[in-house]
Amino acid sequence: MPAKGFLLQENLSIWKDLSTLVKIESTRESKGGKTRETRYYIRNEEISNASYYNALARGHWSIENKLHWHLDVTFKEDMCRARKGNASENLSIMRKIALQLISGMNDKLSLKKRQYKAALDPKYMKDILTF
Repeated sequence: MPAKGFLLQENLSIWKDLSTLVKIESTRESKGGKTRETRYYIRNEEISNASYYNALARGHWSIENKLHWHLDVTFKEDMCRARKGNASENLSIMRKIALQLISGMNDKLSLKKRQYKAALDPKYMKDILTF
């Protein structure tokens, strides 16, 4: 929807390039029942095709979910209790680097098994680090 009809003039002056407001409603059905969610986005381009915005949102969440699933399953990121200073951010960056490195190996091992093998086998660790 065009932003001009929905925002106050003072807000439009803050976001000079804002041209579109996007509202995406989704319904998820699971064993626990139905859940509805509404998400709002702002854009600086006018594209009236709703499927374009839906594809953008789905693509973003697909990448986001895949990355975080691997970080949690392989590195147990959700169990990390580092909170002091920059510790959690630093560890997150290190996990992402490690995930990228072990993902680059051309073997048939799972990421978790690659991590374990790298911890026990110095040659395998060297192979990972000499990308």
